[in-house]
Amino acid sequence: MIVLNGIKNFLVLVNENWTTIMVVCGLLVMIFKKAMLYFSKTDNEKITIAKQKIQETMLKMIGDAEEEYEEWNKAGQIKRAQVIKQIFDENPILYKVVDQTELIQWIDDTIDDALVTLRKIVEENSKKAEV
Repeated sequence: MIVLNGIKNFLVLVNENWTTIMVVCGLLVMIFKKAMLYFSKTDNEKITIAKQKIQETMLKMIGDAEEEYEEWNKAGQIKRAQVIKQIFDENPILYKVVDQTELIQWIDDTIDDALVTLRKIVEENSKKAEV
């Protein structure tokens, strides 16, 4: 009798929450597929993905470094080193790159490109503030 009550309670639970259960199962399947797709990639493909992510988030990283070292006006190299450290911390796959010097040079170039964009944004905002 207890077993039948347990089965009945389980079936009632499934009946009342079937949409939630289906959504959760669907999300789990999608997450599993995405994880398997990522883990099946080669290290070079993972590095390419990390580089794309770096380019997309570089402005935020530079802004964070500027904010963190705000009092240090002449601390450009420290800020740059902080951004590079943050990139390596967030993307440990980059430690597998054979030519670290070339990678750091690429990161430096990406920082320089982001700084140009940041300057344009600041100039546009200052012009808008003057008007």
